[in-house]
Amino acid sequence: MFRKIADLHIHSFYSDGTMSPEEIIIAASNKGVGLLAITDHDILDGSMELMKLCNSYDIKCIPGVEVDAVDNGVNYHILGYGINLANEEFSQFIKQNRNLLEEVNIKLIEKMEHDYDCVTLSDYTDFKYDKRKGGWKALHYFIEKGLTKSLLEGFMLYSKHEHSYNCVQFPSIEQVCKYIHSAGGKAILAHPGKVIKEANIDDFKNEILRIVNSGIDGIECYYPSHTREITNLCIEICKDRNLLITCGSDCHGEFEDSEIGEMNIPIEKLRLDDIIY
Repeated sequence: MFRKIADLHIHSFYSDGTMSPEEIIIAASNKGVGLLAITDHDILDGSMELMKLCNSYDIKCIPGVEVDAVDNGVNYHILGYGINLANEEFSQFIKQNRNLLEEVNIKLIEKMEHDYDCVTLSDYTDFKYDKRKGGWKALHYFIEKGLTKSLLEGFMLYSKHEHSYNCVQFPSIEQVCKYIHSAGGKAILAHPGKVIKEANIDDFKNEILRIVNSGIDGIECYYPSHTREITNLCIEICKDRNLLITCGSDCHGEFEDSEIGEMNIPIEKLRLDDIIY
């Protein structure tokens, strides 16, 4: 296994990807992935299905999820690894967060009702879409109503209406970490280079250190859009603070451009401690 690569950040069609867990594990196996996790947004179903499948493949799988948090007005994603998927308290927490995620979209629809005759909350509530096409309900609804021509174009409507995750009460990073720890898992800061906007590298480092103090156990150091400078800084912080080092493609199938295993990071370059044992 340790001669193979790792990909610990993949989304299935249970959240906003286009692939089933079985399609993911087959693709991962074909790419030489030896360590795999499905980390759907605020939902455990994809990970639960993956864990049932993994014994049939020559691949090590670990339970995972990606949890939304808001800190200082910024939406951060926290990856939970090694969690007990049967933990009822954690399961309820994730369900509540999933509801908040959809509430963000509902509040946007309520705003848009005033600007578009074709948009109503009752219509949106009844709307159905094919989850295999990726994305989420609101993005497909915008296409159905002729407001956009693609899923990615739908993101512009959030900006146009100055709509953000701050419209609901997502948990803090500290709260998310506590729930992950209570379920026996480790909390990893996902793709800091994608979220933290400080241009100065020293300010960037200080922001990561501030976040780490909220209970973070590790950092997703290897990520497709990370520059070498950011990757090296994250690794340095992890080594100095005795934190876990992870990697992930953030693959969403055909919904976005990244591919399973594209980082090509050997498992032995990571620090995962008891997550994989």
